[in-house]
Amino acid sequence: MSSVSKSNKPVNPNEYLDIPKWINEDYFRPIIEKDVENFASIVNFTPVAATAPGENYSSVMVRVVADILLKDGSQKQVSYILKTMLESKDGAELFNTRNLFSKETKMYEVHIPQFIKLYKEAGVDNIELAPKCVHIEVSPERSTLVLEDLKRQSFQNVDRLKGFDMPHIRRVLHKLAEFHAASARNFELNGPYDQIYSENIFTETFRPLFVGLYNHRQEQYFKAMRTWNLPKDEIERYIANFRTGEENFDASVKVSRVDENDFNVLNHGDSWSNNYMFNYKTNGAIDRSIFVDLQMCKWGSPANDLWYMIVTSASLDIKIKEFDHFIQIYHERLVECLKILKYGKHIPTLKELHIIMLKYGYWGPITADGVLAVTCLPTNKDANMKMMTNPGPEGDAYRYNMYTNQFYARAMEILLPFFECKGILRGD
Repeated sequence: MSSVSKSNKPVNPNEYLDIPKWINEDYFRPIIEKDVENFASIVNFTPVAATAPGENYSSVMVRVVADILLKDGSQKQVSYILKTMLESKDGAELFNTRNLFSKETKMYEVHIPQFIKLYKEAGVDNIELAPKCVHIEVSPERSTLVLEDLKRQSFQNVDRLKGFDMPHIRRVLHKLAEFHAASARNFELNGPYDQIYSENIFTETFRPLFVGLYNHRQEQYFKAMRTWNLPKDEIERYIANFRTGEENFDASVKVSRVDENDFNVLNHGDSWSNNYMFNYKTNGAIDRSIFVDLQMCKWGSPANDLWYMIVTSASLDIKIKEFDHFIQIYHERLVECLKILKYGKHIPTLKELHIIMLKYGYWGPITADGVLAVTCLPTNKDANMKMMTNPGPEGDAYRYNMYTNQFYARAMEILLPFFECKGILRGD
């Protein structure tokens, strides 16, 4: 998210974002009135993009900054993050029909409060999971969330192109464990989650879309692979063994299925670096950490979140070197939290968790082939879903540049051999 300058004027990190006209003073006046005690009126109202191009793909994110007058005659500045649905012209087909806002609305209204309550009842008051949500609108026209602006509390993201170093990834693994443990205990107490949390993007409805996207990107992908710094015979072997679009989709559906005999949790579902925020003590040490973006939550194996986060967001120097250590860090905090919450079912051992990571290991290649290419892209004005899915020459050129991008190439040069050694490259 962008910062507010010292002059308190909002900085717009994306001048190309077309901010919807309905995001105005009239829309926000009742929201601010409810949120701010002794609110009288809005003096200045400024909406700007909340993120730079390439930092968010599934929704429109707007930072709203308002100078307001209070009933005692004093003034103050408030700011919020508004999140709403993409317009169809912006490549919204994949996102607007996947219950993303229904999931996130229910997470803020029901499940996050449940999880926090479980910890408080267990005597733990310092667990933070998500920002405060001050307004939810679900109407035929749109679905919209208005959240507190964490920048006001000096929260920030890490540089996604550098990734998490060990102190940050330790905190993130602990945060995932806290979230997962509460979700498992909540399931034990209250029964299954809503059916919407059983769904992800790999459904038969979207088979034609995904197969088409996968197949028409292959020529540029293989062309890019031949530029990577790997032995040529290895590259040709990887290419020869690549799945077709249909095979990849079938393998993705298979790894998405839930085995109720396994330990399962509510996954964050989009656990990459931009969806974690941190603030810091004066000595530079991490103070607080928090999740943002709860649109992709899904019931299933914690291996989903773990593979996704490590592949997309661990810094290159530790991504493979510390992989097994990451699982141990997560497991230690998971066990601790499950015991705090008095979880009554079987708690997986560290060995069992490593086995689960292999069983659902195809999440690694799925994430590397798709999401990682997006998260490795430096910020540029063309970084949007429409450009990535464009089937023409312009789209081909964009995808080739995406796959030859040095940040993606360097990551894949270590991930492909790692996946092959783990026996998970094809998901067989």
